Amino acid sequence: MLAAGMLLTGVGSAVAGWQAGTKLGFDSNVDRSIQGGKSDAYLLAYAGFGREPSGESRGDWVFSAVAEGAAFASVTDLDYAAITLSPGLVYFPHAGWTITVAPILQAKTVRDSDQSAVAFGGKIEVRERLGEKAYLAEHYAYRDSRATSDIFSYKEHAVGALLGVNWTPVLSSEIGYEFSRGDSFLSVGTSTTASGGTGGVGGGMMPGTFSSAFGTVVVKERVDHHAIGATIGYEWTRSIFSVAGYTLTVLRGDVGSSISNAGFAGVGYRF
Repeated sequence: MLAAGMLLTGVGSAVAGWQAGTKLGFDSNVDRSIQGGKSDAYLLAYAGFGREPSGESRGDWVFSAVAEGAAFASVTDLDYAAITLSPGLVYFPHAGWTITVAPILQAKTVRDSDQSAVAFGGKIEVRERLGEKAYLAEHYAYRDSRATSDIFSYKEHAVGALLGVNWTPVLSSEIGYEFSRGDSFLSVGTSTTASGGTGGVGGGMMPGTFSSAFGTVVVKERVDHHAIGATIGYEWTRSIFSVAGYTLTVLRGDVGSSISNAGFAGVGYRF
């Protein structure tokens, strides 16, 4: 979620500075249910520091550190706080092209302690300028998230692409698609014999665990993850900007499919 909130941080020339902001968002299926799901709204706040490359040499370095927290309106067990660090190296093979390699480390605490996790991974991105206003970016990412409860842990490989346009000096937009393959939990809506115990889906064929946060059984399996989204950002002043976005996500696994619609609108301030 945070990446879209910081849409405008690296569009212009090299910068290094602090930023803070807040977003109001919604998700139509916060429990990743294969039977409809629970919708909820959330309020997110973040603060971070980032360094972008100067572009004065073929090689440079980048760094970002972000602290964020979110509170949900209904499923309050999803309230969380997280810190994410991402140093990286940037190479400019020729004018208008950049290649970025960056590891990612995140620590996240969730009110539902089963979902608290430490995650690490990395991302490789290639970005090309398309004329004066547009750019194209492709990426590969790997993520290994280890939660308190194994059912919420996952490993995934992802590839994606996005097209961005700086329509005016103050108005920008992006549209993108990402496909990933990896582990995920899904809510299946089947009751168990005891809270916190181990149940089953399909006559015990698929092991499941009761989640007190969602009030249903969740299972873990390999899924195909498709996401398509769009964001738009507007800079009101040199320091104040706003951003809004929408994402459609589809998870497909052996036990069923989960579909969610999510959106947000936010405002940020650069120090």
